[in-house]
Amino acid sequence: MVYTLCIPMPLFSKARPRLGANGAYMPYAYKQNQRRMRAFIRQQWDKEPLEGPIRLDLECYGEARMDCDNIIGGLMDSANGILWLDDRVTIIPEISVKWSKAKKTDSRWDVTITEL
Repeated sequence: MVYTLCIPMPLFSKARPRLGANGAYMPYAYKQNQRRMRAFIRQQWDKEPLEGPIRLDLECYGEARMDCDNIIGGLMDSANGILWLDDRVTIIPEISVKWSKAKKTDSRWDVTITEL
């Protein structure tokens, strides 16, 4: 089976945990982006999380202000437990990413998941 999703929102990078008085936390803006992405995913995905193995193909359109591995990390953190059970390599052994420049207003994430 092959599944496709389009997430119409600006690209964002996986954030690094910050340390505060109460311990480690993820930045507020990152958590907001995750919530927004999860909402878009849930609008398009009504199935149980895939158990794998799967191939993930990601085409990103947006500004050039981040590294590819961090773009993947933002999606992986947001979709974990919704699209797939876990993002470990036994479930997602293959990932490809392609980035194309686009205005922030035209940004999107095109996600293709192929069951192997």
